[in-house]
Amino acid sequence: MIRSFNNKFYWIRGFGLFLLFLWSSGVRAQNTFSAFVDSAMTNNPEAISIKTQSRQYDLENQMISAVLQSPKMYLTSDVLFAPYFNNNGKLVDIAPSDQAIGYDVGITNGGLYSALFNIDIPVLKGAEVNHRQLQNEFAKKKLTIRLETIRAELQQSVGTLYFDALSKQAAVANNQKNTALLNEEIQLVKLLTRKGMYRISDYKLLELELQSDSVLLKSSVNDLELAVRQLKAACGIQNTEAGFLTNPTMEMIVPVTGNSIFTQSYEQDSLAAANQTDIFNDQYRPQINLFANSGLNSTSIPSIERHVGLSAGVHLSYTLFDGHQKKINEQQQMLAIDEAATQKELKQKEVRSQANAYLQTIEKTKDELDQQKQIQQQYDALLNLYRDELQRAQISVIDFVAYLKKYSDVNQAVVQKEITLKKLINEYNYWNH
Repeated sequence: MIRSFNNKFYWIRGFGLFLLFLWSSGVRAQNTFSAFVDSAMTNNPEAISIKTQSRQYDLENQMISAVLQSPKMYLTSDVLFAPYFNNNGKLVDIAPSDQAIGYDVGITNGGLYSALFNIDIPVLKGAEVNHRQLQNEFAKKKLTIRLETIRAELQQSVGTLYFDALSKQAAVANNQKNTALLNEEIQLVKLLTRKGMYRISDYKLLELELQSDSVLLKSSVNDLELAVRQLKAACGIQNTEAGFLTNPTMEMIVPVTGNSIFTQSYEQDSLAAANQTDIFNDQYRPQINLFANSGLNSTSIPSIERHVGLSAGVHLSYTLFDGHQKKINEQQQMLAIDEAATQKELKQKEVRSQANAYLQTIEKTKDELDQQKQIQQQYDALLNLYRDELQRAQISVIDFVAYLKKYSDVNQAVVQKEITLKKLINEYNYWNH
């Protein structure tokens, strides 16, 4: 019967090693927390779109300068034929008879024949260009802030998945340790059973416990593989093979002393609203344009070759009254500024509240972890005593198995508490950006 148990033991141990080989076959590349965050950032649709939008604002600034400051040169050509009827047989005439039928000669002069080269030069547009380009810079700054916020959000969300997967990996490692420990003790009990110091039923109990641990190990490996696949899918990684996750060192960052990334956008909104007032008020500045043209401009065909010349001038416009639009716009922008200030204050309160809550939880978790580590040290010392008593057959197998389960639970609790602490620090860091 012992030989039968021995065969089963080697089969169970081989099966457990086979499971470990399957899981570790994908453990060829070290998967770090920062690498997953970088991958999620690279594959984030909004982050990709923001980079494109930022480039569009650069081009928009160039367009503003081109439209408002650059001279405009263009060609125009007009041919107008305004015939007269009942005009002594002349269809076109700049001095028609009183009986002629046609447009008033003062309007058409009988026709228009024009081919001109024109140039328009806007002047005094520097302030308007600066205001409009500054508005784009505020928008670009908001995109930069949003990009930083996306990274912080991804570090938070990816961190949740990463530490969940790390927790599953710790469970696998703990189950491996338990299986290896039980493998060692079952060999000892086998020898003691042959000497009559333990019963066959004791040996069989250990065998059943080893089978149970093997099933638990297989289940924990499956849970780990699923968690890693979900993590990689969230980060846009096509390779779904399970791999070994490194245990990152999480340090609590120093809280920012100025505006955090959660409130910087509201500051930009206030600045943009104030600048929008300047943009609106630019229309109340004197609008001056220089213009000139040169070419052919004639109202009659005879001697048309002599009607070649040039002209130049200045166009000036100034708004005197527009129904108090300027005052209304200023009131609108002040409302926007007040709204941004209110939202900023509310967000600051939320950020401080969340950071303080996580800070308190972290302190409590550290205390709990210290206590659990002290208990773990005591269980480590007790393990040697139990193993020595097992060698002398001074302890029942049932008591030893019960101890191993408790020993496993204590070790698992310590590891899980360490991972929980790192997850809390990751959340705390998120609210302190």
